This record gives sequence, structure tokens and C-alpha cells, in this order.
Amino acid sequence: MIHERKLTLEASDIDEALNEASIQLKIPVEDLRAEVVSEEKSGFLGIFSGKRKLTVDISVRETARPDLISRGVDFLNDCLRLMDIHAEAVPSETERNTLDIQGDDASDYVVGRYGDCLRGMEYLVNLALRDPKSEPRLKVDSCGYRERRTRSLERLAEATARQAVKFGRPVRLDPMASWERWVIHTTLKERDDVTTESVGEPPMRKVVIMPKYDPDRARAIGPATMRIRAQRERNERNNQGRGNPRERSSRDSRDSRDGRRRFRR
Repeated sequence: MIHERKLTLEASDIDEALNEASIQLKIPVEDLRAEVVSEEKSGFLGIFSGKRKLTVDISVRETARPDLISRGVDFLNDCLRLMDIHAEAVPSETERNTLDIQGDDASDYVVGRYGDCLRGMEYLVNLALRDPKSEPRLKVDSCGYRERRTRSLERLAEATARQAVKFGRPVRLDPMASWERWVIHTTLKERDDVTTESVGEPPMRKVVIMPKYDPDRARAIGPATMRIRAQRERNERNNQGRGNPRERSSRDSRDSRDGRRRFRR
């Protein structure tokens, strides 16, 4: 149950519990903390089955202390100076626990392809400064990239969901950061025709969008069935006036044998 931004869930692993909590609380996974309360194993005496059930307490990480933000700004500015990039890191005025990189080179060199450089800087600053047990994760943004990326991911989620429903099969997206997967999950949470699931291990963890089983839709004629029927109709039209296919095949075989006999003579 939810109480003061806390949640208790049952799941097979911690990642599953964090993903479900991030959807319900509408908070990215990196801003949540998980603590295992109890663990149960299924099967005879709990040893013959690999399945397990965890009871996990999920809580929201507190806002980063000013000294952590200040040290993060100094760390990023040192990195930018050493890389000879004309940009500056400052605390974000709109997002909590976020460092914003601004400057002439920010949009060209800091973001990188699909935000790769930003993710690298974010990883370094958290690895160097943050205590994962007690401090929230710092996020790094530049020139509004995260907001633009969020809008792009929302469009991608809707388009991929339509594709999964149309062809009736799961669709896997490219590997994404935790906050990007969270955008996909929350965008499609309210749809009743698809479901989402994160699979794999970081940094290759990705989202799978799966169509929900609909008996009425399963009985409908799908694109593959329509193509097969159209091919059969074309074959039938081509065979009209040419006799039964079996009789034609038998006649062709007899003609071939007669030709070989004449050749031998």
C-alpha cells in the first residue's frame, strides 16, 4: 500500500519491484530505494524450484544535500575543462538532484549520440562522489535534452505499441537507461491492448512491448491469413482451364517417359 510515498510490493526480484513502483508512484527508478523484507521460495521444501517471491519496501530517495550538488558541479566543471569543452555545469532550477550543463559546446559535444556522453558523465559523477546507500543519484542534463528525449520516447512507445498490436507479436526496443525505460512503461501503462516488461541486464537492459491476448481479435482475419488466401485464389485462377493438377502432373510424367523411350531408340 502507498503511504507517504512508500510502497510495499511482492515480486520475483528487486528490479521487477522497482519497475512496478516507479510506474505506480510516477517516479524514475533511480529516485527509489528498495529494501527486501522477506523472501519465500516455491516448490518442495523450497529447493526444487527456481521461483521465489520477495516482499520489498520501496521508498523515495531524499533530495540531494547541497554539498553533494556543489561537489557534483565542481567535478563536472573540472571534467569539461580537461576536455577543452566550452561549457559550464550549474544546479538545475527546475529538476531536483539534476546538474545542467550549459554553454557554446553543450549541444554539440556534451549530449552525444542518443545521450551517450551525458550518460557517461552521469555515471562518472555518481561513481566518484555518491554513497549509494544513503545519497540519491545525481542526474546530468544539457540544453533540455532529457525533456526532448522524453517526448521522443513517448512517440516511440505509442508507435511501437501500434506495431505490436497490428502484427500480434512482441517488439523489443533498443537498450535504454533506467529513466528512459520508465518513460516507456508509464506512457503505455493506461493502454488495455499492450503490456510492457524490462528484460536483460544493465547496460543492455531493454523494454519489450507485448500485445495482450484478445479472443475476439485472435478470431479475426489477420494480414498473414489474408495474404495466404489471396495467393490461393491466384493459384486457383491460374489452374482454371488447365485440368486437375494431379491429372496434369501424371500426364507430364507419362510424356517425359515416352520422350526418354524415343530417345533410346
